[in-house]
Amino acid sequence: MTTTADLAARLRAMPDDALERLVLARRLPTAVFGETGPLRISDFFDLAEALRTDDAVDAAIEHLPRATLLALRDGTGDVDALAPAVTLGLADDDGRVDDAVTARLAAHPDLVGLPGGTAHPRPAAPDPQAVDAATARTVGAEHAFATMTVLAELLRAVSEGAVRELVKGGIGTPLAKALGERAGADPQVVPHRLGLLERIGFANPSDGTWTTTAAGDAWLVASWPDRWSTLVAAWRDALDPAVQEVLAVAGDDLRDLVAVGRWAFPAGARWLDAVLLDVAGSADALGLAVDGLVTSTGRALLDGDATPAAEDLPPTVDGVYLQHDLTVIAPGPLAPVDDDALRSVAVLEAPGLAARYRISEDSLRRAFRAGLTRDEVVALLERLSATGLPQPLAYLVDQVSSRDGSIVVDVGADGLGTRVHGTADQLDLIGVDAELRQLAWERSELTTLLTRYPPHVVHTALEDQRYPAVLTAAARPATGSVPPGRRRAGGRNPEQAAHALVERLRVTTERGDAEPEQEWLGRQIDLAVRGRTPIRLTVRMPDGTERPFSIVPTSVAAGRVRGRDTAVDVERTLPLSLVVAVESDA
Repeated sequence: MTTTADLAARLRAMPDDALERLVLARRLPTAVFGETGPLRISDFFDLAEALRTDDAVDAAIEHLPRATLLALRDGTGDVDALAPAVTLGLADDDGRVDDAVTARLAAHPDLVGLPGGTAHPRPAAPDPQAVDAATARTVGAEHAFATMTVLAELLRAVSEGAVRELVKGGIGTPLAKALGERAGADPQVVPHRLGLLERIGFANPSDGTWTTTAAGDAWLVASWPDRWSTLVAAWRDALDPAVQEVLAVAGDDLRDLVAVGRWAFPAGARWLDAVLLDVAGSADALGLAVDGLVTSTGRALLDGDATPAAEDLPPTVDGVYLQHDLTVIAPGPLAPVDDDALRSVAVLEAPGLAARYRISEDSLRRAFRAGLTRDEVVALLERLSATGLPQPLAYLVDQVSSRDGSIVVDVGADGLGTRVHGTADQLDLIGVDAELRQLAWERSELTTLLTRYPPHVVHTALEDQRYPAVLTAAARPATGSVPPGRRRAGGRNPEQAAHALVERLRVTTERGDAEPEQEWLGRQIDLAVRGRTPIRLTVRMPDGTERPFSIVPTSVAAGRVRGRDTAVDVERTLPLSLVVAVESDA
C-alpha cells in the first residue's frame, strides 16, 4: 500500500528540475499554482494530495501508452514499461503502484476488460497496384502549395497588425471573412490555419494583436521547397509525444488513425480522438498524405529529407507580365524573395499558382514613403518584367515620385543630425514653414537643408505637415531606439508557474515554525489520523535507545500523538518531539 505520505516523501527527495518536469507533465489545474485560494499548494503533502485526486490521476493515465497501463494494472513489474508511470509519480522506483492509481485503473471504463498483449492487428495494406504513387505525389504537392499560399497570406496579415483577437479569445467572423478573401480560402478554415501558425511558432497572439516571430519572418522569404520542409518539421516537432507515438505505430497508413490511437493509448480517447482527427486533416493539407496514405515525398519530409520536395513542387518563374492596365500577371509561382519585392510596390489581388497583382498610386506612394527611390522602383520592375516597362506604368511612377518621395530625409555627415534633399522650391517652403521653425534649419545648398535633430524626428515632422518626405534605409532608427508601445502584462507560462511552485515548496519546508524534520513527521502523522491508517512510529527512549510502536493514530495536538497500539490494544500518548521516523504499517 502507498499513501499520500509516501508520495510526498518521494516528491520531497526529487531534484528540483525533475520535480518541475513532473508538475508540468501532470497538467494540474491553474488554481493550484496560485499563492492564495482553496486549491493553493503550501507543502509537499498538499502537492501529493493534488496529484492523487481522481481528476489528476485520470489526466495522467490518459497519456500513458498501452504497455504502461497493462504493467500498472497487472503488476508485472516490467521496469521498462513502468518507466513513464514512474516519471509521472504514479509508481515508485520499486514498481509499487500508488493506491489512488490502482483505484482509477479499476474504475476507468476504457480499461475494464482491456486485453493484454502489444500486437496490434492493422487492416490489410492497400493493393500497391491500386495506388498511383506519381499521382499521389502530384496531388500532395498541390495541397501543400495551396496551404503554404494561404499560410503566407495570413502571416503577412499578421505582420501588418491586421489580426486581432476578441476579448473572449479567437477572431471574429467579419475578420475571418476578410482574411479568407485575402488568402483565397474558406473563412471557416482561417481560424485553423492561424492556430497552425501559432502551434508551429510562426505567429504569437499573446498580446491580443497577433505578431510574427523571427521563424515566421524567415519562412516568408524562404524558397518553396524550404518552406515545405520547414513547415513539416515545425508541425511534426510541435505534436504531443503521444501523438508522435501513434503516428509511429500507424506508419504510412493514416486512414484509421483514431482506432490506432485508441489501441496505443487505451485511456486517452477523451483528448486524443479529436487531436488525431486534426492531425490526419493537417497531414492532408500539408501534402504529406493523400486519401489517408502517406506519399513517398511525405515520408521523406517527415524523416527530415527535403530533397523530393523540390522535385514535386511546381517550378518558379523568373519574370512577370506588366500590363498596360497596371496589373501584374505571374504565369507561375514566383520565388518568395521576388514575391516579397513585388509586394513592396504592388498589391496582391488574386493569390494562387498564377497570381495577379496590381500597381496603383497608393501602392507606389507606400513604396516611396517606405524609403524606396524612383530609380529603385524602376529597377525592380525592369528586373522582374519579362516584357519591359509599359508607358502608362512608367508615367505613373514618375508622377507619384514627383509628389511622394521627392523630399529625401537622410542621416547627416559623420552620422550626426539630418540632411534633407529636395527641389529648391520645396526647400524654400520648408525653410519658412512656421510649424517647422523649431528644427533650426541651415541651408548648405539650394537643394539641401541641415538640422541637428535625428532623421526619424525630422521625417515625422515633415509628414505631419503633409510634405512628401521619405526616410532612407540608413536613416531609420535602430530597433529598440524608439520607446515600445505599452503591452498588456501576460501571465506566467506553465514552466514559470511550475518553477515558482517548486521554489515556494522548498522555502516553506525550510522555514517552518517547528524544526523542518519534526514538522514533516507531524504532517505524516496528521495524514494517518485523517485516513485512519496504521503507522509504525520509531521513538527515542530516555535511555537513548529507539523503540518501534505500531499504532492507529487518533489525534495530534499539544506536541503529542495519541493512538491505539495495535500490538497490545491499549491507548498510547507519545511526545512528538521524540518521534524520529514514521512508516506506513498497512
